[in-house]
Amino acid sequence: MEGVINVRLETITLRISDLLPTLDDDGHEQFICELFGNRSIDDLENNEPIYQNSEPAVSRDELHTLAERIIGYTDYSIERAKMVVKNVLNTIPKRLDDLIDYTSEARLSDFKEDARLFLMAHSENNNSLETLEQIELAFRNLPDDMVSMFCNTQMHKSRAISDDMIEGCTERQKVLYRACNYYLNHRLGFHKNSMWLAYCINSNNFGCADGWIHRDGLLCSLTHFGFKDDEAVVNLIMSSMDFLEQYFTKQSEVFEGEESDQSIQYCKDGGMYIDVMLNAMEYLVKRKQLINDTENSEYKQIKDLLMLHKHLFSDIQFLKYMTHLLAFDEYTGFIKEQFELIKKIANKDYGPEGPPEDLYFFLDAWNFIVFDEVVETGIMLSPTFVRSKYHGPSLLQFSSVVLDLMKSNRLDQQLEDMVKGYFENYLFLLVNDNSHTHFLFNEILEVSLKAKDFFENHHVVRVMSLLGHEASQKALKKFY
Repeated sequence: MEGVINVRLETITLRISDLLPTLDDDGHEQFICELFGNRSIDDLENNEPIYQNSEPAVSRDELHTLAERIIGYTDYSIERAKMVVKNVLNTIPKRLDDLIDYTSEARLSDFKEDARLFLMAHSENNNSLETLEQIELAFRNLPDDMVSMFCNTQMHKSRAISDDMIEGCTERQKVLYRACNYYLNHRLGFHKNSMWLAYCINSNNFGCADGWIHRDGLLCSLTHFGFKDDEAVVNLIMSSMDFLEQYFTKQSEVFEGEESDQSIQYCKDGGMYIDVMLNAMEYLVKRKQLINDTENSEYKQIKDLLMLHKHLFSDIQFLKYMTHLLAFDEYTGFIKEQFELIKKIANKDYGPEGPPEDLYFFLDAWNFIVFDEVVETGIMLSPTFVRSKYHGPSLLQFSSVVLDLMKSNRLDQQLEDMVKGYFENYLFLLVNDNSHTHFLFNEILEVSLKAKDFFENHHVVRVMSLLGHEASQKALKKFY
């Protein structure tokens, strides 16, 4: 945990006062120094602040290490020490499986006891069932309807727990406590909860239009469970493939054309599952670039399942599906069907509320089609823009062309505004979308530095710096 540092000492001190009310001011300082491994508050305040370390993402091992540092303040209870650390730092899990630390020992014991009693009543398993792993294995032998019966009961039971009954002082920790109820059910094979977890922790469904971190450096409040883990999203989907196949088949066969409340909810859930799978496809396209993942068997399986049920897609879902396919194959242009769908969504009347957030990328693509008709660039500007979301060289190429046009004074005010929006807004959203992988961060930094004399894009580099991108941290000091 070296490098975990403070940027909000006042807030942290208030949380310590709430959780450890017997400590005086000197005690607060001593606690903070022991927690962060610093000799003095002065040493702590002189450190370079890093956003992600102000309310850090920690693994199970890291949380345990932090808890051991302050265990003397909790009568040597590691469980209590973990609770204090989580609330003082307002931590989030680093990965999905770290979520197990965000329930209480009492709740976990209660869950395991209920599971043991259920297994005794509904199976012939007489083996030792002490750990969650042992219970998980035993549940694999139960039919799906029995798993659903138990897990639905657990969800009802968890809803009866009020916020006042959850120990801690931050809203985020209470939300994560509730998220762990979904996680526990997921571990037992309840795929509805697995898919809900996938929906809540994927990058494309995380935060508002201003991103995960807003331009003022504050965390967006619309972040579901407060952490991202796109690799886990892929794993959650892969573990639920049989469930998804059965779900989509039933949706096609039973509820097609029906208007009952049941059918509407059923199709709504199905649409959400499709969205999550499309988001996983997008991540896997990016992963191919990140780690040169040429096999990408998960991508193929998700793609094939979606293709079987593409008749369930909305226009925007099919457009996303098609765009991910072309990006994966590194296709450099538009195919006719893709172009027609972009045109269709661009010309639709969305009323006073405007289009949904996930359409803006494709509306920008349409705008660059128009841009290309007005200003001849010679590179098929709009397809290059679409590829820039997935492909570093395309991002550099597109940016270089539009920046050169800006420097040439060839653009009228409307086209200048489009270019400005690209450098100030699109790059910022790319940073937020890829905050936990740093995908395209090197390219975004290069582009931002080249454009810094023309646009106010300091916030783009600042957020990358706050997210721990070392090159951006150096650039921020040197150029900004």
